[in-house]
Amino acid sequence: MYSEQMNHGKECTREGFTKVAALFEDLWHHLSIYGVIQGTLSGRVFLSHNGASALLTSPQGIFLGGSPDNQLFFEEVNLLLREELLPNRAAKDKLDYVLFYPSDELWAETLRVVTKDLLPLRSGRMTFSHDLHGLDDTLADQIYPVDRDLFEQQGLIGLDGVIDEIQGGWPSIEAFLESGFGCVAIQDTEQGPAIISWCLTDWVVGDVCEFGIETDGNYRGLGWAHKTAAGALLLAKQHGLTRVGWQCWSNNIGSQRTAQSVGFKLLADFPVLFGWNKPLNNLLVNGNHYMRGDMKYGVAQDYARAAWSYAEALDQGWDWGGDTALYWNAACMFYRTGNQERAKQYYKQAIDLGWQDIHQPHYHDHIYREADSEEIAQSLTVACKMTTI
Repeated sequence: MYSEQMNHGKECTREGFTKVAALFEDLWHHLSIYGVIQGTLSGRVFLSHNGASALLTSPQGIFLGGSPDNQLFFEEVNLLLREELLPNRAAKDKLDYVLFYPSDELWAETLRVVTKDLLPLRSGRMTFSHDLHGLDDTLADQIYPVDRDLFEQQGLIGLDGVIDEIQGGWPSIEAFLESGFGCVAIQDTEQGPAIISWCLTDWVVGDVCEFGIETDGNYRGLGWAHKTAAGALLLAKQHGLTRVGWQCWSNNIGSQRTAQSVGFKLLADFPVLFGWNKPLNNLLVNGNHYMRGDMKYGVAQDYARAAWSYAEALDQGWDWGGDTALYWNAACMFYRTGNQERAKQYYKQAIDLGWQDIHQPHYHDHIYREADSEEIAQSLTVACKMTTI
């Protein structure tokens, strides 16, 4: 493993985790850091030989802390990510990662060193906090605690998804039942009783926890997330906790509204980098990202970069199982940058794979649907016909 070959830092044993606590003071609002340091959560810690800089992994993501002025160590961190940490995550079927760092301009150059050749994307996260005051005394109708009785309900639709979520963040169901908690909303459907919303503890550290939440798309906007989150807050108080955290993407307006509707207050809004653990997946995600841009975090639309990203993956046959929208997007990106031949190539591939138009149902929203979409489609259709004559 690359971690065993580092010359400017080393992996800490668990007994040495407390040595790095002060290096992560700028990231104090991330509970999972302290969970790792205290031994509550699984994770790894790498410390520079001069003790000034560190990298920590937790179930939440990858964290950089301490001094940014440690180039040789951070060059090794880049190799550690590329050759060990991200491949290990991919081998465990983890799709993506989030890289957290101090929101300080002094880190700009260090981030370029750390992420060299990784092609991460820039976005933002928000952390909210609740002090458990002003809560209802009882669970709302059709809101139930996640306990042994729930797990024993045979045929409960959606229970497998809750179990998968718990097992993805906790060592076992037993560990969750011992230290965690949560609530679900259950509705009667034509197929039988179904879990339509859940709110679970991602982790508990001392007298503080953080929540994760999900609601079935068919039931969003009906207040179920609010009721489920309110129920989980009541359980947190009953478990003797003093504070609950909630973290979401800065563009997840629904999650923010749910948090605020049950009394959470914004604690921090900060930039992050994120990417997919498999390089080819990451290229396609880069294509989607730069096709749209994210001006809140200084990411302008960059059709040339999006085109290159799509092509790097699609030309190797990596298209998420024949996702025709990827070829359509690539065609539009090359068309917009003036490369008609490449645009025609990807449009033809899209058609051959069954692409119809932007108005058909698609399983994701990352589709080029700008005002000139019809014009591009017509132009490329004519160009493809002329090629075959």
